[in-house]
Amino acid sequence: MDTWIWIVLAVVVLAIIIIAVLAGTRKKKERHAEVQRENRQQAADLRARSEEEDLAARERKADADAARAEAEKARIEADRLERDARRRAEEADRVRQEADSHREEAATLDPDGDGAGHDRASRARHEGVVGREGDVRDEGRPGPDGDLGPDHARGPWERPRPGEPEDGPRA
Repeated sequence: MDTWIWIVLAVVVLAIIIIAVLAGTRKKKERHAEVQRENRQQAADLRARSEEEDLAARERKADADAARAEAEKARIEADRLERDARRRAEEADRVRQEADSHREEAATLDPDGDGAGHDRASRARHEGVVGREGDVRDEGRPGPDGDLGPDHARGPWERPRPGEPEDGPRA
């Protein structure tokens, strides 16, 4: 074979090699570009998720701050109520001491007086649980005449007693 055929053959082989290298390089660039696109998309998703989590974290922190402030308000209110209860208890103790001193003074003025029974009846009368004849009874328990007291309204489930009108007892 002649030299010129070898030269043509070498040029063709060299062209094929160059084309193969260029195609490989192009595919490598395309793969690299695809990886870059995927990385950018993933980074954008991560940024968006990060922003959402940051907003959620801020919202949770604001909720926690609000709950903390509400708890502080409740503590302040509880302290105020505790002070008020303590003040009322002290006032009740003072009034009880005054009542005891008055009772002692009454006992010294009238040593023969029966303070025990009178005290129970007056306390019951004060609390509104005294019957018509002055008997002390539990609230809700009928008195000797069967009456439950002035605050008790007859319900539709209660039948009138014989001799009473349908609309309730006579006053």
